[in-house]
Amino acid sequence: MKLRLITLSLLSAAGLAVALPASAMHHEKFEAAFKSADKDGDGTLDKEEAKAIPKVARNFDALDTDKDGTLSMAEVMAGAKDKMKGKGKDMRDKTKAMHEDGKARFAAADKDGDGTLDKEEAKAMPRVAGSFDKIDADKDGTVSMDEIHAFMKSQHQGKRKDKDHDHDSHHGDGKED
Repeated sequence: MKLRLITLSLLSAAGLAVALPASAMHHEKFEAAFKSADKDGDGTLDKEEAKAIPKVARNFDALDTDKDGTLSMAEVMAGAKDKMKGKGKDMRDKTKAMHEDGKARFAAADKDGDGTLDKEEAKAMPRVAGSFDKIDADKDGTVSMDEIHAFMKSQHQGKRKDKDHDHDSHHGDGKED
């Protein structure tokens, strides 16, 4: 059951009903589904056969790179790989935009232009103001972009550890909390 959930998570993350062969087991599982859908046993899926794997069927035309009206296993896997590369770029672009927005908001809040925010200036950034004392690592009564960044990074890492812990403790991995 746990393996099935992991496989489904990977399949969803790829945006297709295929997972990159992150492990031989996932690749083998998809390969079995592909072979099962391949009713005529020719090693490819036509549009009718692809209906057995709905996300592949929905993306059939995009995956059919040689435009022969069928999908080979290689075409499906290449499509999944390309999709994952695109998602990574989208995430990097989004992160960069968020960082630039944060820098602009910091600069606007820094009324005296000294490169730091005191408690009054931080009010223009409610999340910073709400965690001001935690962010102010050197306890000088001001926060810099570096301190904000370090705080955000530690919060992100803490959330990731919490998710990993929750995942382990709620999915019967045999480990006790």
